[in-house]
Amino acid sequence: MSDELADAQAWYDRAQHHIAEYRSLAYGENDRTWQLRRDRADDGRHIYSLHFNRGLFPQLKPIACEAANAMFQSLDNIIATAARQAGVPRSPQIAWPWALQPDTDSNLAGAVKPAIDSRLQDMRKRGMPEAWLDLVAATVAEHAAGLVHIDVVKEVSLSGKHWELVPTKANAVAIGWHLPGNAAQSFADIPADHFETEDVFVFHEGDPIEVSQFQIVSGTKLIAPGKAHQLEPISAFGYTSRFVETALANARVLLAT
Repeated sequence: MSDELADAQAWYDRAQHHIAEYRSLAYGENDRTWQLRRDRADDGRHIYSLHFNRGLFPQLKPIACEAANAMFQSLDNIIATAARQAGVPRSPQIAWPWALQPDTDSNLAGAVKPAIDSRLQDMRKRGMPEAWLDLVAATVAEHAAGLVHIDVVKEVSLSGKHWELVPTKANAVAIGWHLPGNAAQSFADIPADHFETEDVFVFHEGDPIEVSQFQIVSGTKLIAPGKAHQLEPISAFGYTSRFVETALANARVLLAT
């Protein structure tokens, strides 16, 4: 690794630490978001219920923000490295440019494309070498399919720093299980948005369900203000991590030339 990119690499590594912490809390082997319970009523009925750990989610908000901040700080440090080498004075405009606009040429709903030409032009006027501006454009183009995901992570960073922490939202829609000798899976559907206000859903009362494992059909999303897309957090962090990895790799190649 080039010494010049040590700060950028350190920020990226810090982001991965926060993502691992987030994953451990929300997706760990002993899933802390959801808990299945089997209780016995006084009349002998077996009561099966799903419990939502609502108190977990305030803990996730600052972790998500810290992960997002660290990844975009890594990108900014890449640009800072280039600027220092080129003798470009420090200014708020010397940072990794990020802006999107609707892609009207695409047939896909919600498609976006980068809108960074004016920012690149401003950086060019301030003396940023053309090779580094090309690096930015090439990195963005390589990750065109993930821009929506990365944009949500960018908003997690901006909102958390300047306005409010972005919440993580979880919901469960069904519980499934396989009965012995039955190839078909049984399901208990959960009413839509049940867990918006409730923390417990009773999905069976009566005889015991003779299975060792249940499957919870659930989802988790980042609710970024002003963004139409509500995305699964680990997926969004994954797209952004790969974007930063590409930027770092491209920067190392450029520094070696």
